Amino acid sequence: MNQPSRVFLAISFACLFTCGCGDSKKPEAPPAPGGVTDARPVPSGKGKRIGAVLPMFSHPFFVAQKQGLEDKAKELGYEIDVRDGQDDDLKQITQVEALLNRGIDMLILCPRDEDALVPAVEAANRANVPVVTLNRRVNGGKVVTYVGADDAEGGRQQGETLAAALKSTNGGLIIYLQGTQGSSPQRKRNDGLQSVLKQHPEIVIADDRFTNFSEDKAKSIMTDLVRRHTRGTIRAIVTQADELAVPALEVARGEGWTDTFVIGFNGNKAAFEEIRLGHMLATILQDPVKQGAAAVSAAVDHLNGKAVPSDVITELVLITKANLDKHAPAY
Repeated sequence: MNQPSRVFLAISFACLFTCGCGDSKKPEAPPAPGGVTDARPVPSGKGKRIGAVLPMFSHPFFVAQKQGLEDKAKELGYEIDVRDGQDDDLKQITQVEALLNRGIDMLILCPRDEDALVPAVEAANRANVPVVTLNRRVNGGKVVTYVGADDAEGGRQQGETLAAALKSTNGGLIIYLQGTQGSSPQRKRNDGLQSVLKQHPEIVIADDRFTNFSEDKAKSIMTDLVRRHTRGTIRAIVTQADELAVPALEVARGEGWTDTFVIGFNGNKAAFEEIRLGHMLATILQDPVKQGAAAVSAAVDHLNGKAVPSDVITELVLITKANLDKHAPAY
């Protein structure tokens, strides 16, 4: 999304919230988009409602994150309403509005785009509903805390792993498959990788593409790229998610690119297996279930008047064949 579009979208969202939110403690709201109804009992003893909006339910990372949110809320005795943003900024905004109209006491938001979702945070601020951002940061409004990985550090780990792998060949050309343009993981992971590549001018990005963290799009893009580049000229493929790495690997190997290193991110089961087989070089493990649980814990602490740090950073682990058996896949 270009800057003029973001500005127009932000103005539209601000108008939407100004007209639509009003009293954030309405006794009952109409059914939410996507057919989700709001008629749910509030658990006795707590009386607090947590609302959460994720970018999408169609990606396994966020399915696992949803499980972490719900399991921890159940464990702590809180009601939580987790909603699907359907990979659309406006739908995420609409879901936040529906939750505010329902009368939630806390919002957990994983924004699809760190700029476009600023109006949602500002609307929650106006409604006096505290906000926790999960896995992705937002570039405006007031939040209690960010819960998630240091994505720039993950990008640096990818870069250092890449540089070490290409040392014997004095660098070479690579392909870089990024996620959703404008999301904080896309930007921060790119920043981290670029910080390492600046120290290694012998490593050159031959093609850099956005994939929306979509497996199908990654496969389509890679199918095009193997036709554009002669076998043997691309030394590595670096991706911002394993859902991009694994299909890119399959396409590359199908074209005989057996000597091309592949580095992923997230640490899912498919990536672990490809590393075990020696087809993938590495991935960066982050656990979406633990992130979801940590976000609920931070929200509950804030609701109970406990101090919460401005950042709750969850662990990232570089996974290679050397330490694969010491860790479990994230999902």
